[in-house]
Amino acid sequence: MASDARVLFYRMLLNKFAPLINESEQRNIEGIKALVNPDDLSVQALLTQYRSDTYDFGKDYLFTSQRIFEFLTREIKYTPNDMNISFWLTPKEILTSKVSDDEGLATLLCTALYALGDTKASVYGMELEDLHTHAVVMTTVNEKTLLLDPSVGHGFFKYYGEKSTVFSRYRFDGKKLKRALYRFNAETYEQFI
Repeated sequence: MASDARVLFYRMLLNKFAPLINESEQRNIEGIKALVNPDDLSVQALLTQYRSDTYDFGKDYLFTSQRIFEFLTREIKYTPNDMNISFWLTPKEILTSKVSDDEGLATLLCTALYALGDTKASVYGMELEDLHTHAVVMTTVNEKTLLLDPSVGHGFFKYYGEKSTVFSRYRFDGKKLKRALYRFNAETYEQFI
């Protein structure tokens, strides 16, 4: 019971200060791109656990990125942001607290992939068929699309293939993808609406 009261109290506080939080967390395009920072010390520390000393992008990328993806899906608990608050968590905050919303998890994974040398990796904000949004990471490997959703525990290669096939097969909470709304990484920000 005390736990329920505490959650209600925290929710009331967050709702009260939501406008201030939303205002302070606003990012321009450069600020959003800067979220994918391959030099982030927490990301570099994560990579040292999984990237060999002789890491070669051409030979080791898929194996290393799979291990990082599996670590994130196993160790970081996805928690939906069901409040009217927009915020960005840092890699350190996510790795320390072991919780994140989908956008934070996707940004962390994208940053790790980018730091491994995959400059095609991007965070995609997707609209689902129920009009909710959900963030995933997509990249191109061997001329095929690889979609990764670290907020759910799917196999690394489950959504790998032709882009249209990947889009038609992917589900989040049983919902199909309707369309991509935006994508970003350290170099690019693009809106599709």
